[in-house]
Amino acid sequence: MLRGKSSGRPPPSVVFVKTHKTGSSTLQNILFRLGERRNLTVAFPRYPYQFAYPQRFAAAFVEPLPPGAARYNLLLSHLRLAASELRRVMPPDSLYLTILRDPVRTFQSVFAYYRSTVPAFRPLANHTQPLAAFLQAPARYYDLADVGNGLARNPMAFDLGLEAGGDEGGSRWDRELEQLNRTFHLVLIAEHFDESLLLARELLGLRLEELAYVRLNARQGAVDEALAPGLARQIRAWNWLDVRLYRYFQAVLWRRVERYGYMRMKGELDALRLLLRETRETCLAGEAVGPEETADELRPWQPDTAAILGYNLRPSLPPAQHASCYRLVLPELQYHAHLYYRQYGREMCSLPCD
Repeated sequence: MLRGKSSGRPPPSVVFVKTHKTGSSTLQNILFRLGERRNLTVAFPRYPYQFAYPQRFAAAFVEPLPPGAARYNLLLSHLRLAASELRRVMPPDSLYLTILRDPVRTFQSVFAYYRSTVPAFRPLANHTQPLAAFLQAPARYYDLADVGNGLARNPMAFDLGLEAGGDEGGSRWDRELEQLNRTFHLVLIAEHFDESLLLARELLGLRLEELAYVRLNARQGAVDEALAPGLARQIRAWNWLDVRLYRYFQAVLWRRVERYGYMRMKGELDALRLLLRETRETCLAGEAVGPEETADELRPWQPDTAAILGYNLRPSLPPAQHASCYRLVLPELQYHAHLYYRQYGREMCSLPCD
């Protein structure tokens, strides 16, 4: 499973703004493993897994440095972007990453995952066709003033700190997107995850084997889920700012790929995909399975309205291989708790501990 060379330099500090239902858990796992392998200091929320989301991020939401640590190296948990506050916490040379996904697929997934918790979605939790019913008259259910509705419209833009009220046109959004482009060193695109990952590898100075991943936190049935005619158009209209955001950074990504070199990218994609295939064959007992078939310690958190897939490992793996494969498939909450205990020597607080 090992190939490729390190750049020879220590990895820079990284801020990963983890957007909702975009494939962000997969990249977070890669960075969690990097942090554990290289003994990096993680900036954790005070309690428990998110930085007081959906409030805008504030430095006060972060656990103090552990004894002996001089600086944070990684900040990877869900937050709502406030760049000035992040700069108060993270070193000035930190790299800022985030990930976006096709807005139609993102909204489908957000709606399915948070249907019983987001106020705008909750009245439709038991409807036979809840997404179609919501999109027929979204303004009937959506209250902009309720911060709990942040994911109910333009969820990616909301995570990145944008306020989508007002005119859809005009130069304001050009300025907002340009500012985000200045903030982030790389915006990954989920539909081109491997290409994005290779660009991240160059930024972070990683070895190829450090990019090994399996897709995490996927929703059962999502691959085969079909939209009724017209729903995709309605989703784009309702999430117009996410559409604009996604198209802007999709174009940015392809300009970066062009600078990277198409032939170089093709060769490295072939090597990465061989690594991924070998990793799956080495580690996994099979394809991703539903929660009822997943071992307890590897079962992702399950919302009320969707089943989240997990993985089982091949039996009888040698101890060192089992340890690396186990981390490859470890769900976010379990890995977060493991790293927190490793760093602080105590369990996380589920409520304010002060």
